[in-house]
Amino acid sequence: MNPSRRARRATIKDVADAAGISHATVSRYLNRTSYVSKASGRAIEEAIQQVNYVPNRTARSLVRQETRAVAFIVREHPDMFFVDANLSNMAIGANAALSERDYQMFLLIVDSPRSADRITELITGGFVDGAILVAMHDEDMVTDLARSATPIVTASTPSPELAIPRVDTDNVGGTQRITRMLRETGRTQIAEIRGPAHVPVSKLRHEGFRAAMGDELDENLVVEAAEWSLAAGLDAMRELLRRAPQLDGVVAASDLLAAGAIDALRAHGRSVPDDVAVVGFDDSPWAVRTQPPLSTVRQDTLVTGTRMAELLLQQIGGEDLTGYSEIIPNTVVWRESAGSRPVQHGATAGDE
Repeated sequence: MNPSRRARRATIKDVADAAGISHATVSRYLNRTSYVSKASGRAIEEAIQQVNYVPNRTARSLVRQETRAVAFIVREHPDMFFVDANLSNMAIGANAALSERDYQMFLLIVDSPRSADRITELITGGFVDGAILVAMHDEDMVTDLARSATPIVTASTPSPELAIPRVDTDNVGGTQRITRMLRETGRTQIAEIRGPAHVPVSKLRHEGFRAAMGDELDENLVVEAAEWSLAAGLDAMRELLRRAPQLDGVVAASDLLAAGAIDALRAHGRSVPDDVAVVGFDDSPWAVRTQPPLSTVRQDTLVTGTRMAELLLQQIGGEDLTGYSEIIPNTVVWRESAGSRPVQHGATAGDE
């Protein structure tokens, strides 16, 4: 190599000279703007090693109109995001996968119609190369983003007809499995605390409960929580006790709702699990804070976040993943709140 080049950073021209190829061809190869033959590509790669060329990512981003940035958009109250282990683990998994590819992730929280409009304008205006949507139930916002040129991926979506690529835990199967196990313990009057109606995941978990109960489903024993909160679980359980004082099992759509249910049962003099067995979903920190500890469904939100990021990067790279759906398996974790584990149940691989 020419000694004069050691005193400065190598350029595309240096690569072109070393490869014996035009500057324009090297530029096309590095920026992936048009086809370059395999032979030329090999020559360019060898020249890059020879002159120790390091791409100027900022300049390449300007040429290709890239930002090397991805938005992680959550529809949630800010205080809830930072205490919800599932949401934060998704963000951690996504950020790690993006960082490996030299992308920066930005957290954007939608907590009002005004913020939804502002964030939609940012994303559709090219602020980022792609967006990961989590806990979304703003149908208008999702529709606007899906119709834009910005690649997106989501967990459960309020607009299935948009065919947005998605990655989610097995909400239906997990709820069906834990409800079936609860029935196998001998409980005969099982109620459901359903999640808020406007949240897509609530419908999926209800489908799992309905499938497990079959002909034994009593619609009168299904109460919808107003929100994902301890207080909402408390209120829902009180309503269930008013409707069916002798119920002996409760399937809650989240651990937080289940924790509220346990508090309400205790206040009404009902013992858990002797009088009423309670199960939840998420295996969040609440699952081991309740007394007794909560039987629940453990979802791998770290893997979910990782896979969402990987699928988004594939789309940014040009792949068409329209309609793609990936369901991440989950496991039942059996604890004291549901009593003894059913002897008849053949545990699915991974259940605890």
